Amino acid sequence: MQVSLFRALKSINIDDEIAAKAVEVVEEHIEMSVARAVKPLEDKIDLLIGQIGNQSAAFNGRFDTQNAKIDALATKLDSVNLGMHTAVSSMRGDINTLRWLIAATATVIATAGAAVGVVAKLPL
Repeated sequence: MQVSLFRALKSINIDDEIAAKAVEVVEEHIEMSVARAVKPLEDKIDLLIGQIGNQSAAFNGRFDTQNAKIDALATKLDSVNLGMHTAVSSMRGDINTLRWLIAATATVIATAGAAVGVVAKLPL
């Protein structure tokens, strides 16, 4: 625009210095008008950036809370898993003991049965 305005002023026989000054004044006026027009938009952008920052902080807080809850659940799950492992190990021991008791009882019953058979054959 500078060159076109300068040429237009020159075409109507305006002095170079005056034409250059006129172009400079018009440029300053345009810059100030644009700055005034853009100011509300800059303010809105700054407000939105602040709101985004607040939302981001709130989200990070909720995210951290959820992570803490997940960690607590994982700890509880590990505790339950350990408890179940202990219970299963204890049950295995109890089952093995029960097997030995059944075997011993069967042996005692078989021995008693054999003894009764032997005693029954004895002459009285």
